[in-house]
Amino acid sequence: MTASSSQIMAEETVATILDGYRAYRAHFQEITLRAMDRFVSGDWTGMQADTVERLDAYQKILQQVVTALAASLGPRSADHALWIDAKTAFTSKLDRVSDPDLAETFFNSVTRRLGNIIGADPHREFLHEDPRPLPAPRAGRDFISFPAEDRSPEALCADILEASVFRRHFRDVHRDVRRMVPYLSDPPPEASTRHRIHRVDLLVPAFFRGMGAYLIGRTVTADGHCRPLAIAVINDRDGITVDGIIHDTRGIRLLFSYTHSYFHVSTDRIMELVAFLHPLLPHRRLAELFISLGFNRHGKTELYRDLARHQNACRDIFKISPGTPGMVMAVFNMPSDDLVFKIIRDRFAQPKRTTRREVIAKYDYIFRHDRTGRLPDTQSFEHLSFDRGCFHPELIRVLETTTKRSVAIDAARVIIARAYVERRVQPLDLYLAEATAAAARSAVIDFGQAIKDLAYSNIFPGDMLLKNFGVTDLGRVIFYDFDEICPLTECRFRRKPAAASYEDELASEPWYFVGDNDIFPEEFEHFLGLTGDLKDVFMSHHKDLLSVDFWRRTQDRIQAGVPMHVFPYRRLESAPSNSVPGTTVHNEYSDH
Repeated sequence: MTASSSQIMAEETVATILDGYRAYRAHFQEITLRAMDRFVSGDWTGMQADTVERLDAYQKILQQVVTALAASLGPRSADHALWIDAKTAFTSKLDRVSDPDLAETFFNSVTRRLGNIIGADPHREFLHEDPRPLPAPRAGRDFISFPAEDRSPEALCADILEASVFRRHFRDVHRDVRRMVPYLSDPPPEASTRHRIHRVDLLVPAFFRGMGAYLIGRTVTADGHCRPLAIAVINDRDGITVDGIIHDTRGIRLLFSYTHSYFHVSTDRIMELVAFLHPLLPHRRLAELFISLGFNRHGKTELYRDLARHQNACRDIFKISPGTPGMVMAVFNMPSDDLVFKIIRDRFAQPKRTTRREVIAKYDYIFRHDRTGRLPDTQSFEHLSFDRGCFHPELIRVLETTTKRSVAIDAARVIIARAYVERRVQPLDLYLAEATAAAARSAVIDFGQAIKDLAYSNIFPGDMLLKNFGVTDLGRVIFYDFDEICPLTECRFRRKPAAASYEDELASEPWYFVGDNDIFPEEFEHFLGLTGDLKDVFMSHHKDLLSVDFWRRTQDRIQAGVPMHVFPYRRLESAPSNSVPGTTVHNEYSDH
């Protein structure tokens, strides 16, 4: 094939990929735009359906592009030289593409699929180990500035609400203004003028997630110091109202936590949006911000780059993660990094009765489900390749003996067919063993609340041992062992039948029939792993978890379509009590 014909083929390949990328972004935006109408009309079922549809959009359009190119290129679809030429041609067109970093990720997805890339190939992929500067957001286009000096807090709050997308929908805007004023008022006159609010910057698009909506911005003082600002808005049965104000770092970190589902934010400038958010969330990786906005594929790209940079900078190696080894997963991490890798074992120890296919299905189920602040975001990586020297010898032994279906190891490389990557947390059992009495008490209370929050979102964790829960860097308890998760509505909660004799009670096997989905809550007390004072703390706050009534009542509300909302912030004290029937009044924001 001549040079000119090769170039033509590369250009045609690039045109197909760019068409696919634009189709993906258009479809993503189309779905995202529905969020406002869903919120105003209270169509929470439709919102969840949109969430799932949007999660599937990338893979759906990627597969269409891959199929089209495989047909048009034939045997040349795996041609190394073709993809080098295509990358060069693609680069020349990036200045005409919105969010070029995301376009590069889409290109990588295509070339990895057709080019059969294992590990990473800098010649055929966009790797950019050195982070590319984010474009600065522009006032008036990406965010609106509201001057705060020489005007009353009431006028400032009124202007903010009047400029928002909800301005025509607030039930009582004057009441909302009164509730906002204490949070946007200057300190006492005797305080330094440096601490007074100079202006408020508010992002133009609203952030939607589940049953909540948020106006996100920052307050800026005269000396340029910024603080996060999030105005939480809900739609209860009487209309739309301001429900909470977040104006501290902990609160905004909880709102953007990796334990939540993704936001729906309508914008054509994702990079500028991330550039605005990142200074407000300096503890969050850029990858996590992209993921939180629904661009999880690009978030995976950024995670891989973070990992490569970390290894190059510190020469850390992977080691077996602390804690009780999992029966289903081999788990490892680099001690100085905050990511953990999970690989499905070839065989599962008793009493596990699940299969490899079922485990993959459970992770896929959680990926599409409302994680309600209690389940970590987990990204699936395929065809990873590392130097063998990056792995501790004991970890190599574990992988060689327990994960041969997923891992290939030779003298030089470790190639992983599939790994689940998520943020590392401290296992709850280890945390309780090391924590102060006050911290342990707080964690146990949150442990019970985590189980309830999962139930409210129609998830039963299955195995509720302490080792299957973890504590985040914000002190939040989350559940990370997905292999026995099932919809709460599929469980059959029963009371234990009375024993007919003393011998029945002593028998090693139950004296009554137990079906596959039968759950006996009164037995939880013996399996939670809590003793002494911590058990007393748990029982004083969450004894209802040991009753059939709690579980059946929650099932009834889910099956009746009654929405239940876990608020990721502290609600305003004067929040209306007539919120959506059945919504929980539990506040995720807590000080433990």
